[in-house]
Parts: sequence; C-alpha cells; structure tokens
Amino acid sequence: MSIEQKFHHPKLSSLHRENFIWNLKNVPLLEKYLYALGQNQNREIVEQVIQLFKDEIMSKLSHFRECINHGDLNDHNILIESSKSAFRDDVYQVSGILDFDDMSYGYYVFELAITIMYMMIESKNPLQVGGHVLAGFESIIPLTTVERGALFLLVCSRFCQSLVMAAYSCQLHPENKEYLMVTAKTGWKHLQQMFDMGQKAVEEIWFDTAKSYESGISM
Repeated sequence: MSIEQKFHHPKLSSLHRENFIWNLKNVPLLEKYLYALGQNQNREIVEQVIQLFKDEIMSKLSHFRECINHGDLNDHNILIESSKSAFRDDVYQVSGILDFDDMSYGYYVFELAITIMYMMIESKNPLQVGGHVLAGFESIIPLTTVERGALFLLVCSRFCQSLVMAAYSCQLHPENKEYLMVTAKTGWKHLQQMFDMGQKAVEEIWFDTAKSYESGISM
C-alpha cells in the first residue's frame, strides 16, 4: 500500500480521539494545564510555542499525510535484539514495539517529531540526533516540503506536551515524581536551546546531518 493511500479499517473511528491530549494536533489544549508551571520563563516559552502552533501548524494539517500514530515511540517502548555479522561484532535491530495506549489517528510527521524529541532526551548530542532520526525515517518515507518546514515546531510542541503534562501529573501524583519528571531533567534545557537558536539554525543541523547519509558518511 502506498503512503498516499488512506488507511481503512472497520474500527478506525475509535482512533479519532479528538480531545486526546497526547495527539500533537491538540497542543492548544495544553493551555488549561499551564497553571501547573507557575509563572516563570518556562511557561512563557510554552505559551509562545502554543501560539506559534496555532498560527503556523493548524492551517497546515490538511497538507500532512495521514496515518495511525503510535504516539509514544521512546527508548522504553522499543525492543532491540543483537546479532553477529561478518563485518561487526554486534548488529542491533528493532525486534518489537510496546505500549499502544497512545495510538491515535494523525500524521507521519507527528511520529517523526515525537521520536526526535525522545531521542534528544537520551542523546549526548541532542541537536545532532534529530538529523540521524530524520535520515532513518526518510529512508522509508521522505517528508514533503510542508512537513519538513513544520518539523522544528512540532518537536518543540512535543517537548511542551511532555513537560506541561509532567508538571500537571506531579501535582496529582507527587509520589511518582521521579518517574514523571524523567523528560524534565533535560527537556527544559533542550527546548530552551532550540528556541534560542531558532528554526533555521536547528534545521540546518538536522538537514545537513541527514544529508550526510546520502554519501554513506554519518556525522
């Protein structure tokens, strides 16, 4: 099935979760949880991202290619197995995916943005890692010009979702703070850095890193 064809299934309507807070198209819904951040610079950044999302992303949704999003593709939900090869001692391959609770109807570029955010949190080179993830994704599904242009803001938006909802959840379940604040340990720093650098500078890093794979040289 080509990616231009829409996915059909008798139960597909159950994945149209219109007010599901973890669907990236619902970033504006974060506004009702902002009180959990208090009044500080972090909240100001989130408010700016939400406004930019309204101004620049909402009108582009109809131009994104639709799909079913896993919605939570992070290192805790990916199973890896190793094997030997003639050229390397260990070759690692994805053997399975866990946790489908956050599935919803969305867009290919949403899945990529979500994955980049989680890989940034785990990487020693958080800005560069976006380019590596992009290269892998586009080896299967190349982004359109519109999707590429939205990627930076979508990654920022996913950071905001994770950070705002973590702060909100901590108020409800303070006993789980250590787990709930995993993203926040580095997430605010990454979001601030991306925002300070701006879309053009971050995109240059991502796109140049991804392009390096075309010649077989990873940065």
